[in-house]
Amino acid sequence: EEEAQEAARVDVAERSQTEEFAHDSFENLLFSVCRFRQLAGRYPESISVVSLPFKERRFRDEHRKAMRFPEEHFHFIGVGDTTPETLQGESKHALEPYRKDPYGCNGTLAAKKRRRNPYKTATPYPQGCEEIAVL
Repeated sequence: EEEAQEAARVDVAERSQTEEFAHDSFENLLFSVCRFRQLAGRYPESISVVSLPFKERRFRDEHRKAMRFPEEHFHFIGVGDTTPETLQGESKHALEPYRKDPYGCNGTLAAKKRRRNPYKTATPYPQGCEEIAVL
């Protein structure tokens, strides 16, 4: 039993990778899919997002749709609590802006990305993930 658990931990550690260039939730999802493509040589068949429950509509309705990923292969797992105030803030500062600007290229969403990238580092995408260039 202990040997099997240790083998499972090693297997997960060897398969685990990070994506370190995202500046917002859309880029986090998109770049993670691209990183998967770089490592596995294919796109994922399904995506599971684990995040705070109040972000579900943003990921499911806005980000997934902007990526053109099939809804039936997208899963959201909400962890934690959500208050009415949090939902209001999510709607005002994230959900509505992403509805107007799905890729976060303009206005407050673009400004937030610039603030999160003070050294103006470039992302390595779409290298190895050329299909996302149209997004």
